[in-house]
Amino acid sequence: MKGKFNLQTLLYVNIRDYKVERVKPIYAAKKLGYRIALMADEDPGLDAGLIDDLILVDTYDMEESVKASVKYSKSHTIVGVLTWSDKDVELVAKIGSELGLHTMSVEAAKRARNKYVMRDALSHVPEICPKYKRVISFDDLKQAVNEVGTPGIFKPVGGAGSKGIFKVEDDTDIRELYDIMIESASPDNDKIFTYYPNEYIYEEYLEGPEISVDGVVQNNTVFITGVADNLVSDDYSLDYFEIFPSEKDDETVGNIKKCTEIAVKKLGFNNCSFHLEARFTPDGFKVIEVAGRPAGGFLASHVFEHASGHSYLEFIIKVAVGEDIRDSWRDFDKNSNQSVCHYEILADKEGVITDIRGLDDVMEDEDIILIIPVKQIHDEVVLPPKDFESSYLATAVVSGNGYEDIMNTINRMESKLKYRIVKKIEGNLLKKEEWALK
Repeated sequence: MKGKFNLQTLLYVNIRDYKVERVKPIYAAKKLGYRIALMADEDPGLDAGLIDDLILVDTYDMEESVKASVKYSKSHTIVGVLTWSDKDVELVAKIGSELGLHTMSVEAAKRARNKYVMRDALSHVPEICPKYKRVISFDDLKQAVNEVGTPGIFKPVGGAGSKGIFKVEDDTDIRELYDIMIESASPDNDKIFTYYPNEYIYEEYLEGPEISVDGVVQNNTVFITGVADNLVSDDYSLDYFEIFPSEKDDETVGNIKKCTEIAVKKLGFNNCSFHLEARFTPDGFKVIEVAGRPAGGFLASHVFEHASGHSYLEFIIKVAVGEDIRDSWRDFDKNSNQSVCHYEILADKEGVITDIRGLDDVMEDEDIILIIPVKQIHDEVVLPPKDFESSYLATAVVSGNGYEDIMNTINRMESKLKYRIVKKIEGNLLKKEEWALK
């Protein structure tokens, strides 16, 4: 534990979007006694005192951002640099390299961010890697579909947050799909695609339940929090349900952890956190992708801690500053005495939200740890593929005694929380209004 008057500074590169989720890493750092310098594209409007210094810079410009970190380090003692989402994983590695901090290497960061480069690294362990092909043109896509087959998944190599992920079936018009991809993954529509523009990957669709595995790597030793069971939407692979710890049997969980360690080491991850997504297929464990940062979706910030009673974020910070965690690491899944789930309420119709009811009733449910409205009255709802974020209505963290108990709570929540979504025609709202959850 650091002293109250510790002058060592942690450099955070951007924070997450959800207001409750984004402040948890700040609270964790303050508890450990660190100052916080936030490097960001714009002022996030946090309460006074949460951060000590704000460094405004275009973080999409990695060269300028590294220069800004060097300049700041001349008058402040930076002991660690972290980010909490995919966008800045490579930037953090570059800053870490420049300042001599505990981060993954620049090469490993590229493997974390570029899904094709990641697949190439994992292809040396074929039993955990699905078939895949690089796509940089429509002809490449046609060839990839022919060689890999259908169903398949077509996605940008530099995307994040389930953006631009399309399932390809036998009857999919791939010419139309390619045109939609070019539009939806354009840097003009979303700056995340500034990285690796017009580069895509096509890979075989993996049958079987999806899981995620989180942890940290320190001095080439992999520490795993445990396994979570996930659900994603069928058409566009939107994450909407993660329950921790997994309800799979001990042998299966042990195999998943073993394969996770192989994948993380093959990617060269070290001195960092990771978030791995995979499917447990009829042919065994297959990696979807591995991120070089903590899980979002309230997993890192809330789910693991509420389930186990231990702060995963504190361990992430300790790794970033080089504090040895071998003797203090917890087996989060083995210490968990309850199940905790992150759940997203997704819209299934487009239009404008004209009313929301039941939020107060939902918040009174003792099994709902938190619920955060994502959409407000007068907000417009747009469904994928036109928009991959606009269909999220609310996000919740729910506790219970296993999957069935969790689902009962979710069903109660959905029976109380109602959204009136009214269709738009030529910019005007229809007069007929229908109540609907989604």
